[in-house]
Amino acid sequence: MPEISERLFNTLKNYINEGDYFLIEKLGETVAMGSLPWFVEEFEQALRAGAFTPQWWGKHFYNDEWTDEEADELDEDLRNIWNAVAPGRPYPLDSPSS
Repeated sequence: MPEISERLFNTLKNYINEGDYFLIEKLGETVAMGSLPWFVEEFEQALRAGAFTPQWWGKHFYNDEWTDEEADELDEDLRNIWNAVAPGRPYPLDSPSS
């Protein structure tokens, strides 16, 4: 699995709690205000690298043992984060260059 930077992990840990939409929106607001200027690019790189697996995501943000069957829930969380931090930009894993 590609490595996730400490700052990306810590930021996600602060804003992602069982897919809480309110917290994800707060992350988007924080990024929009100019804080975390690195976040969108680094998050996009991690997405494209396949850094997030259902097992890793479930363990760190849901305190649960996820399986590959939870991939739809992971995708929903990742899309919600992307839409909050990069509104108007296509989801990186949907683009032809992914």
